[in-house]
Amino acid sequence: MKNPAFIFSLLKRVVGIIFLILNYLCYGLMVKLAADSSLSALERIIYPSLVYLISWIFVILGIYLAGPEIVDKIKVFFVYVKNKFLRKKSDQ
Repeated sequence: MKNPAFIFSLLKRVVGIIFLILNYLCYGLMVKLAADSSLSALERIIYPSLVYLISWIFVILGIYLAGPEIVDKIKVFFVYVKNKFLRKKSDQ
C-alpha cells in the first residue's frame, strides 16, 4: 500500500484544483444572475456580489490546498499562452 502521507497530499491537491475550477464556474453564475429578468434590481446586485465573495473563498482555499507548485505551473502556462498570442499578433 502507498504511503498515507502521499495519498493525503494527493487528495489535498485534487480538492484544491476542484476549488479553483469552481471559482471559474462562479463567474458564469454571476452573469446568469445579473441577467435574470425574473429577479428584482436589488436581487440582481446582491446575489452576484455574494457569488463573487464565494468565488474568492474558492480561490484562497484552492491555492492553499493545491500548493504553490500547481499555481506556478498554471502561471507558467498562462504566460506562455500570452506570449504566444502577443507574438502572433505583432507578426501580422
